[in-house]
Amino acid sequence: MIGSLRGKLLGFEGIKALIEVQGVGYEVEIPGNLLTEFVVGEECFVYTHFVVREDAQLLYGFKSKEARLLFRELIKINGVGPKVGMALLSCFDLKTFIEVINQNRINALISTPGVGKKTAERIIVEMKDRLDKLRIMEAASVSTVGTTAVSNGLLPEEESSADDSTNAAFVCEDAVMALKALGFTDKQAIPAVKSVYENGMTTEQVLKATLAILSSKSRR
Repeated sequence: MIGSLRGKLLGFEGIKALIEVQGVGYEVEIPGNLLTEFVVGEECFVYTHFVVREDAQLLYGFKSKEARLLFRELIKINGVGPKVGMALLSCFDLKTFIEVINQNRINALISTPGVGKKTAERIIVEMKDRLDKLRIMEAASVSTVGTTAVSNGLLPEEESSADDSTNAAFVCEDAVMALKALGFTDKQAIPAVKSVYENGMTTEQVLKATLAILSSKSRR
């Protein structure tokens, strides 16, 4: 699994960036809005999603973990493959995407290349069930760290610095993802994680405390 790349940007071919890492060039497809942020000849960093198919091995690159996680949620939806997922990420940041889903703005989604009315309706229905998870990701975003995270009730009020808030959001999301892998639902995992998290806790500590709560409830 290739989770991230840091290296020299050699150039672009369409929306694919060629990134040289220790003498090896990796072709990475990136959202269109990153084309203006990366500079050829300079160092760049991307979080990656690696796809293995019978006929190809593909890398998709993202500026942040939040963008990558949103992409991973989108491609779980029937009819939304990597191409459409990347198109959506080129058009919407996480905060705007959440607003689009909350406000049932089908036309905004249809304006994205490759998204028809039926696909847009399916995206809204399925992503509404995942908004709590998306809000945890939003809390980790640099542009929404701090006041947004506190106001949404995702992070305790004593979180003050951006670094602490970002770390807290990642810890909480990692714990939720681990709980879901164990068979718990979002409705079970998210409230439990929020109830146990304290400033400075690691993912392992949050997971252990959350499992204790969920296990005690299951025995009642």
